[in-house]
Amino acid sequence: MKTKSGPDLDSYLEDTSNIPGYADVVYIPDRTEEIHSALAQCRASRIPFTVSAGRTGTTGAGIPQSGALCSVENLQRIHSIDPDRGIAVIEPGVSLDDLNQAARPHGYTLRAASTEWLARAGGIVGTCASGVRGFKYGSIRTYIRSLDLLLTTGESITIRRGRHRACGRKLYAEFPRKTFDLILPGYTAPGIKTQAGYRATNDLDLIDLIIGSEGTLGIITRIVLQLQKIPFTSFYGLLFLPDERRAFRLVEHARSLTARGILCPAALEYFDARSLEFLRDENPFIPASGTAVYFEQEIEREPEYEPAMAQWVQLAETHGADAGQSILADTPQERERIFSFRHSLPQHINEYLRQHRVVKRATDIAVPRRAFRQMYRYYKTLGEESGLPYVNFGHIGESHLHFNFLPRNKKEERKAKKYLILFCERAVALGGTVSAEHGIGKLKRDLLRLMYPAHRIREMAALKHYFDPHDILGLDTIFAKELLPAWRGHG
Repeated sequence: MKTKSGPDLDSYLEDTSNIPGYADVVYIPDRTEEIHSALAQCRASRIPFTVSAGRTGTTGAGIPQSGALCSVENLQRIHSIDPDRGIAVIEPGVSLDDLNQAARPHGYTLRAASTEWLARAGGIVGTCASGVRGFKYGSIRTYIRSLDLLLTTGESITIRRGRHRACGRKLYAEFPRKTFDLILPGYTAPGIKTQAGYRATNDLDLIDLIIGSEGTLGIITRIVLQLQKIPFTSFYGLLFLPDERRAFRLVEHARSLTARGILCPAALEYFDARSLEFLRDENPFIPASGTAVYFEQEIEREPEYEPAMAQWVQLAETHGADAGQSILADTPQERERIFSFRHSLPQHINEYLRQHRVVKRATDIAVPRRAFRQMYRYYKTLGEESGLPYVNFGHIGESHLHFNFLPRNKKEERKAKKYLILFCERAVALGGTVSAEHGIGKLKRDLLRLMYPAHRIREMAALKHYFDPHDILGLDTIFAKELLPAWRGHG
């Protein structure tokens, strides 16, 4: 097992949130057994222990504030891919790109996953990632069949979907060397796409409690997941529209056709005028004004191709898309071109924030569909009022946009944070969530308190302490460590 300390740590203490981190040592195990060894040392001395994977997160969950960091980057074995069932057995350091490369010869891919291809499997599971194709496939949660989990007490358990389910909020589960007997937190999450705190529902499957727990309950050492068949073919679209009103009507029309089974896009995304302006220098094909809708249409059988293409052409014409500038991409090269365009925006944002040395101040808000336009107007009103540069884009098919402030200095960053709180307050009032896919991490702990009262967050802390009685794992993620018994009075 490799270890790093001193100046060699710097690259391990940052993700795209730009939250500063600190650690005394970084462990880089090559085998699962080495995690046991590192964890035992930290457990004996009560040293905080944080796990990271690809460091592509946006909220700082994998960025330690003290103690030791364990990077699973070298645990990248793909143990097997079942060519008949599409079941993959992998280690947590496997990147999304490597998994897809290995699965493709068997006719499979992972459609339900993070937008970031360099993300590692452990991080994808830990944050319950979704991404650009969430409109059709939802989050990674649905496709996870089994997890191996190492607890800070030293036990390793295998959690298989469907084997251990709560009765109401009471969860009892027996394993060879571990028994769980606990009451799940009593809060109720919004009935929409959300990843804000631990999942807690009536009759919860134990595996769903671990998925999305952001590295705070245990260390994921092996993942069994269901891949998806590669579609027969697909075509992508980048439709430029004169204004947001027409873009919204096109999206609503597309969702209506999807509900009726006429269309089935995997992705349905939106770019506001400021987003397009932010990208225009490197993409001269972008029109001088307007908005854009991006979609991915998968085709399962050859006879479906022409009707689906005709339907999208009609949608574009009906809602006034710019026929000369819009792109319908049906070749691998053209698909790659606009796919790269879609993903270049978050990359450019992260580069901008890094250059200006400011912390990311962006929403991960989703709201019920009925409230989307109201939330969008609020974004626009307060965005203009702030006087700060911003862009607004994302998963409009799920009423889930990423409003990103672009502060140029620390003063503007503080101002952006205040407006971010206002956005989140409005979203919660509309029945929404402060985090739809990126988790809470360290960056958004204060925002979680807008969704749940203090006693419910204490229930989250009590649940974490049940799994991690030494109170060393993933500290300050989701809630402050001072809520844990070992750290009370340290604030």
